[in-house]
Amino acid sequence: MQNKIKLNHVSELPLKKDQANLFLEAVTAVMVFLFSIALAGYMLVDSMAKNWQNGISGTLTVQIMPLPGDTDSQEKSLRLNKVITFFENQPAVESVILISETQKERLMSPWLGQDVDISALPLPELLDVHLKQGADFDYEKAAQALKEIAPFASIDNHNVWLHRLLDLASSIQTLALSVLWMVLAVGVFSIFYAVCTSLGIHGQIIEILHIMGAKDDYIARQYARRGFLIGLISGAIGTAAALSAFWWLHHSAVYLSAGLLGSLDISSGGWLLLLSLPLWAALLSTATSYWAVRRTLRKIM
Repeated sequence: MQNKIKLNHVSELPLKKDQANLFLEAVTAVMVFLFSIALAGYMLVDSMAKNWQNGISGTLTVQIMPLPGDTDSQEKSLRLNKVITFFENQPAVESVILISETQKERLMSPWLGQDVDISALPLPELLDVHLKQGADFDYEKAAQALKEIAPFASIDNHNVWLHRLLDLASSIQTLALSVLWMVLAVGVFSIFYAVCTSLGIHGQIIEILHIMGAKDDYIARQYARRGFLIGLISGAIGTAAALSAFWWLHHSAVYLSAGLLGSLDISSGGWLLLLSLPLWAALLSTATSYWAVRRTLRKIM
């Protein structure tokens, strides 16, 4: 019987000098970077939509416009109290809060600046009306009744444009998910292509290893080990680049976020998922490399 040479755990394939390595390292880093950006975008939009829904749903704003030439503060107070009383008597209303001058100044500062005296401007009085949870409030009926007793007041129903914003957020999330799947598919294809290229480069060595008694599984495990290291290191580089981009964007948009979008946050579970992407990239690279080698060798050998 012919003796077979015993194979040790040292890789007989010179994979570290493989020309496909650089391609695989670069592609993996870029794929993880793009995947991180798309995933973070999905989570940020989800956070933004929840902030909108929690902060706006169940509320409405009432504007009490100033009348031309009206300088009587007592008359202004009477009109204001009439509107407040109207809403406090509504069964579906939980509370009515008058927006103070300081709050109005803070709301206007992103557009007018910090040094503008808004007291000289003919701004309306604003009421923040909170509805009871689950209460059925007829906006059209309330607006008609308010018009009869206070034609100078109007109701802004946030639900109309809130639904449009939520639809927009849902569309953006769908687009982000599509990008995630495309990046994943391109990543798997790139790994498969790089492994097949490497097998072609080392075809003669692999043939000799087969003659010496090496099985396809042995060769596939060597590629899988290389895939794990490349996925882990390149994935860490891609994730670090994405985190740097997040920090820069957050620093640039901090005032916009506070003024227009509310608090944009990623949950602790979301950060954990982002930080674990190098490990997932390593596992994907390992599994794809192993499968690609077994599939290719089964066809050509």
